[in-house]
Amino acid sequence: MAIDLTLKSTAITNRQATPPVLNNPGIGGPGIAKEVNGYLASLPASLSVTSVIRMVQVPSNAVVSSVRLFSAAQTAGAFDIGVYRTNSDGGAVVDVDLFGSAVSVAAAVDGTEVSNESTNYTIAKRNQQLWEAAGLTEDPKCDFDIALTCATTAVTTGLGAIGLNARYVL
Repeated sequence: MAIDLTLKSTAITNRQATPPVLNNPGIGGPGIAKEVNGYLASLPASLSVTSVIRMVQVPSNAVVSSVRLFSAAQTAGAFDIGVYRTNSDGGAVVDVDLFGSAVSVAAAVDGTEVSNESTNYTIAKRNQQLWEAAGLTEDPKCDFDIALTCATTAVTTGLGAIGLNARYVL
């Protein structure tokens, strides 16, 4: 005997509610999709652990759908991929490895999806605005930088290009 279940996502449940509940852009509701790329032509030959490379800027209320890393083979090195306040806003770390944790760039990386490489950016967090997914209690209404932080292995030879692509909805 088959079990007939009708399951609905939150977005569909909201739509069918009486009265209907509007879904936020990117969280079940339509929004404007944006994409931003950051590129550094050459990493320094001796990038030390905890060095930060700010790659792209996104609004705190963005719903991030994708983060992809590109890198030439650096011979050694690994990066955490996370969220920082912009330099003009103090530059403090918000979540150092929200997207990626110790992602190796020793070999070439060609557009690898890293948005949940760290397992921190879960399905639930993909349905939150960036400020909330990063653990803040209220929207600071500012821009954040998605940055690479040199992790457990220093980039000792470097000199190769590195890039980051982020897609988000507002």
